[in-house]
Amino acid sequence: MDEELLEKIQKSVTDLLQTLSDDLQIAAKDRCSEVARLAGCWILNENPEYKIQICKGRLSDELSHDILIAEKDNSLFLIDPTIWQIFPESKSILIGSSQNVSGAINTLKEKYGGTWKISESLEKCNEKYQQELLGIIKSNG
Repeated sequence: MDEELLEKIQKSVTDLLQTLSDDLQIAAKDRCSEVARLAGCWILNENPEYKIQICKGRLSDELSHDILIAEKDNSLFLIDPTIWQIFPESKSILIGSSQNVSGAINTLKEKYGGTWKISESLEKCNEKYQQELLGIIKSNG
């Protein structure tokens, strides 16, 4: 994933979260599902050639977490748009990259622990869907 696109998505996510709280850890809490999908939509809007999947992790009995896998040209990029809820000092939403799904899952297991699986693919993200996600993000908390 080119750095310009990654920086644009990260800035959009942080701008959104900071409308909820100045503390990204607080703003990201319990919003990973909707923020991951919205960020996936933003990637597709910019680069429709990407394949976007949601990867769901079960970290403990009380904690689940969603991240994005953005795939292009046989490279998978692991993106956690709400990384600050688990790693508050993180400087980047990019977790790593892999050449295949099993490598991506192993990277997630090493970083977060727990069990991970692909839960869905994001297809076209129309404006109505994105507005629904924004509404949920702003009302959670």
